Amino acid sequence: MASTIKTEVFQPNDPSNSSGNISEHLACGYIILNCENVSDKWKCIYCFLIIKEPIQLMECGHRACKGCHESRAALATDGIMICPVEECKQQYYKAQVMNDRAFKKELDILPVICRHKMDQNCTWTGPLRAYQEHLDQAHIHYPCDLCRQIFSSSQALEDHKSKTCPSLFQACPLAPYCCQEMIPKADFSAHLLSAKHQETIALFLIGKYEIPDTFEQDQSMESSSAASELEQRTYEKLSDLAEKVQKLNDDTVTLSRDFVKLNELSQITIQEINHYQIATNERNVFMSSLQPKQDSIQKDIERLKQNLEENQHVSTDGTLTWRVDRVAERMADAQSERQPSIYSPVFYSSATGYKMRTRLYLHGDGNARRTHMSLFFLLMKGDYDALLPWPFSYKVTFCLFDQTGNNRHIIDSFRPDVKSNSFQRPQTDANIASGIPKFFPLPMIQQDDNPYVRDDILFIKIIVDLHDTPKLILPFMLTLNPGLPYHVQQVLINQEKIKRDQQQNTLTMITATQPTPMNTCG
Repeated sequence: MASTIKTEVFQPNDPSNSSGNISEHLACGYIILNCENVSDKWKCIYCFLIIKEPIQLMECGHRACKGCHESRAALATDGIMICPVEECKQQYYKAQVMNDRAFKKELDILPVICRHKMDQNCTWTGPLRAYQEHLDQAHIHYPCDLCRQIFSSSQALEDHKSKTCPSLFQACPLAPYCCQEMIPKADFSAHLLSAKHQETIALFLIGKYEIPDTFEQDQSMESSSAASELEQRTYEKLSDLAEKVQKLNDDTVTLSRDFVKLNELSQITIQEINHYQIATNERNVFMSSLQPKQDSIQKDIERLKQNLEENQHVSTDGTLTWRVDRVAERMADAQSERQPSIYSPVFYSSATGYKMRTRLYLHGDGNARRTHMSLFFLLMKGDYDALLPWPFSYKVTFCLFDQTGNNRHIIDSFRPDVKSNSFQRPQTDANIASGIPKFFPLPMIQQDDNPYVRDDILFIKIIVDLHDTPKLILPFMLTLNPGLPYHVQQVLINQEKIKRDQQQNTLTMITATQPTPMNTCG
């Protein structure tokens, strides 16, 4: 049995409903037991059921069933839709959605309980990916949860609930003369008191209506017997109606008494609310006097917290290995512009040196947005800036690590423009960032099983070249075991420099000792 059901939804702000009419949409999500207790993370923003075939809105990051989105997109003639989440309401083009494969993997293992546990004693539980197969095999009928009548389709069930279910509807006792349609039980008392019903009773009493002959034997009955039966039935119905009217009168008296009591309680409640408002105003005045002190204390706490975070495991050798976790979530935040960029921890060129950090745009910045990751370098205001040479002129190297062990790292460098304000002595907390807008193509980082993102984590190394390291040494530096102490790494780098210098000198000497060919004339 498919879990797709039909619902009527009217959203005045939805461009797909620009005509102002109620439109029918498909609620395509899965119905499970205790669906209301499941986190909203797993629910469609349109049908509020467990998401089936998840897609993600690229502008705001919210998720929906593919079918729910497509049924609404078909009515958006101008192509513009609005996210239905109350706090969002982001406009987007109907094509600006993508299949969310990573989210589907999480959704597939969500444990669920069959919706028919209560009404059919179904004991099935399991992961969501197996739920549809269970429904198709075990539940091929559509039962009415009110009268237990079974139907062969969801449409037949909906018609039954809206028109003929005996738990919801009742026939008029004077049918077919008064009303041929079934009447909702909630409206039945009002129908008995209606003008049409009273008029039909009067027509019965004066003999204008007669009981219809439904069987052949009834046609042979004498008219006097039929009239007597009609009078008896009418008397019984009028007596029943009189009892109900009396009960309504009694209920009216009881309601009047309850209303008087409720009015007295309301007056007492109003007085208590007034006292509470006075006390609240006095408390607010007192709290307002404390607000300046509270703001000052909060700023001090934030400043201490920031200093503590910056000073824990801080690098003071001009290098930083930055571990970026939750890459998929951060990428989605950057794509929807909830958080376009993230900052690295602060690091220093030495204990009394330049204060620096980097800024990463996972979905690109400026002209590189939606095509490349952008990576920038920032100089920050430090305690020892007065002792340092300015402008800052050291080469900066970025490296995105290959985590497969194949050492296919992505390396790019730039030299500061000493005329740019970005590399002058900082006058505020941080200078304007400068770096490499097109650091790495987005299609490569978004590929499944790419070598640079593993377990939803990537690593970036930043090297400020304080020693004029030769360009050919950089790949060797990045292959060193990062678990080695800094001084051990420096020894290995220096040894590699000496080794390469010796090789270069040997090659130069060999070239110099070779005889120069002489030109001869024939």
